[in-house]
Amino acid sequence: MKIYLVFIINLIISSLSFAQSEVVIKVGNVIGDAPNGRMPLHTGLLQKQISEKIYKNTKGEINFEILPGKRPDIPVFIMPDMTAKGDVIQATIVPSLFLTHVPEMLIQSIPFLFESDEHSRRFMNSEIDNWLSKKVEKAYNVKVLGSFHHSNAVSVNSITPILKVEDFNGKILNDFSESWQPLWQNIKPKEITYIGYNDAVNGKLTEDGVKTEVTIGMLQNNHCQKLHDRYKHLTLVPNMYNIYYTVLINNDVWNKLSPFQKTGINRAIKEAQDASIAMHADTMMWAIQLNQSEGVKIHFLSA
Repeated sequence: MKIYLVFIINLIISSLSFAQSEVVIKVGNVIGDAPNGRMPLHTGLLQKQISEKIYKNTKGEINFEILPGKRPDIPVFIMPDMTAKGDVIQATIVPSLFLTHVPEMLIQSIPFLFESDEHSRRFMNSEIDNWLSKKVEKAYNVKVLGSFHHSNAVSVNSITPILKVEDFNGKILNDFSESWQPLWQNIKPKEITYIGYNDAVNGKLTEDGVKTEVTIGMLQNNHCQKLHDRYKHLTLVPNMYNIYYTVLINNDVWNKLSPFQKTGINRAIKEAQDASIAMHADTMMWAIQLNQSEGVKIHFLSA
């Protein structure tokens, strides 16, 4: 009788544990389709993979809910601070370069810092990557789960072909970042402007009266900025600029998770890191095909 009673009690306890509600972690991010069309990014697919893997690895105990990107109630530039507070979102998938309180992150914008995809892969979880993560954790009071490779394909869109560096001379150039000014010490564009992504999406690089002859940006953004309307040549520059997405989580939320749950999350992040290098090639090929279909002639940077 005692054995039977113990069995019943254990069965009740076991049933209660299975009946526990899942832990929902709401994740803010900056990835989403633009009004003018899809941005061919693998990052969104990786986010979905992370969420699915976390759910599977934790046997349904953790629901990593990826919120739609670019929401007005979750401004991009304060996402890390919102994650630290944990009142609206408990985690963040955000480009590392948005972390303005950690100027060391600008290391990633050094042109040609990485030689290849393999070199980019070795950066993840390296001593330098972990050092930067500690800087982020201290600046924002969050836990960094890891970073994954976003993109490294820079696109030089132009009215006439840009096949060698001397072709920039005398041109009106829209540059990617003021941090790249040293690139132009020995090359003399006629004028350099810094029309950013948001203005470009709204047509500032293609509207009537624009004088820009060459614009430098990220390959996957060309379609939504409709650059094909004006710039019929594209020179692809691989490994010029690298950017990583950093996954942050609220410290209190993280500390309350069980070792089993933490292990499941960490494994999902690691699997996404491994996948990110391979999947970014899909981003490039998709964008190249899309630009070609829009009448743009593709050139590849030679030595």
